[in-house]
Amino acid sequence: MTSPDTPDPMTSPGTPSDWRRFFQASADRYDEEDFTQDTEAEVAELQALLDLPPGSQLLDVGCGTGRHAVPLVLAGFRVTGVDLSPAMLALAATRARAAGVELDLVEADARELPDHLGSYDAAICLCEGAFGLVGEGVEPLAHDRAILAGIHRALRPGGRLVLTGLSAARMLAAWHRGEPVGELDLVALTTTTGLSLEDGSTVTLREHYHLPDGLRTLAEVVGFEVEAVWAGGAGDWRREPPRVEDYELMLVARRPA
Repeated sequence: MTSPDTPDPMTSPGTPSDWRRFFQASADRYDEEDFTQDTEAEVAELQALLDLPPGSQLLDVGCGTGRHAVPLVLAGFRVTGVDLSPAMLALAATRARAAGVELDLVEADARELPDHLGSYDAAICLCEGAFGLVGEGVEPLAHDRAILAGIHRALRPGGRLVLTGLSAARMLAAWHRGEPVGELDLVALTTTTGLSLEDGSTVTLREHYHLPDGLRTLAEVVGFEVEAVWAGGAGDWRREPPRVEDYELMLVARRPA
């Protein structure tokens, strides 16, 4: 664990993945993205979904710049943020300092959450915070299952999870309409896109998409009790069945007591 001043590098991967390189390069622009502009409404919905008393311990997997973590600390939670990108964690630390709050930050791959994290009353993993962002040569279902399993281990019995993942229905509908979706693997439900970074290097970004029943089953396989798979996208989380055009699915689940 660290203070907001010193993100802990001890769990840093030996070889940077393309996703890590991408987030390192885009960290300074992350909070300007369209999908990051409704944080206040998202935090209010999270508080309602989690329904936890002040002082509860919360794990934010793929915390990025701390845009959810810091307001949740201000709301009275004790929060640990985990992210793959040191640049993202540095911005989260700056945000925490500016707000005058204590935020624990850990640099780690979400598939291998450190044992020293302890146990939590709830966890969040939002806006593709690691979930669905698949590395080269990694089996997509194994990737996402490892993240869910790690979160399950980190939760206390009865602990709740709110997680969002990319909706396969929207991606397949866009592909059917002839819209660009990258290199599509229909069997694995993944897209692969090449991107040039500002330093002239390139990264290959692979994303894994889910259908509601598949996401539910994957969570149940690692031991979660699934309460709902709902609809939405950033700033548009709705407690209703997903529609084809919803960008994300929202999983609400609980580790059995």
